[in-house]
Amino acid sequence: MDMRTFKEKTYTLEILYHIGALEDSIHFIFDHSTKTCAIVDPAWDAPLFLQRIHDKGYTLTNIWLTHWHFDHTNAVDEIVEATGAKITVGVNEVPYLQINSPPGTVEDNDTVFIGNTPAKIINTPGHSAGGICYLLDGHIIAGDTLFVYGAGHCSLPGGNINELFHSMQKLKRIDNDVMLHCGHDYGAKVNTTMGEQKQGNAFLLLDNKADFVNYVNGMQQGKIPYPADAVTQTEIKAML
Repeated sequence: MDMRTFKEKTYTLEILYHIGALEDSIHFIFDHSTKTCAIVDPAWDAPLFLQRIHDKGYTLTNIWLTHWHFDHTNAVDEIVEATGAKITVGVNEVPYLQINSPPGTVEDNDTVFIGNTPAKIINTPGHSAGGICYLLDGHIIAGDTLFVYGAGHCSLPGGNINELFHSMQKLKRIDNDVMLHCGHDYGAKVNTTMGEQKQGNAFLLLDNKADFVNYVNGMQQGKIPYPADAVTQTEIKAML
């Protein structure tokens, strides 16, 4: 397990990497003024998460989900039972959820708060039907929509390559200096900025929808290798 901590004006973002069978990244947002915490996509080890939050002197009040997949939600019910935490998920993700606890829903451009710390909701379907990202001051938590030099597949129920293309166009509008945090550590580096990804992530570099669809289909069929590092426009065209 690896860890990174980013202390900002109103909150601290802490990330645990390589958690559980699929090596998820688990994000904690600690609001300084209220001593409350939100956890993003809790899976695999609820006791570990609850103990860390308790040891820091914070209270877990919110669970923020980026999407429904089991490896991002399988600790939700246990945490809700222990804390009564409120669940937030994108409205279009509800039909796919595999949890017992009832969630609250959000839509594109809504704002949610942990204490006095706001996070803007960005709808980013494609990897799943109702996937969302949480944009905080200086950081974006993207789940599996966008990885370091990669992106999530579209092969599970609700996945859609065409929608993923449009989600990538939205993410291109995020400021370059915003740090990207993903649901898994699959890339060549752990920490990156949106500016770096706009320059080297094939999923963001492909402006033509047909080329994007061909690229993703080729990858899912094993004809195009999954990118672990930065690529150029020339390299992408050679793959298509």
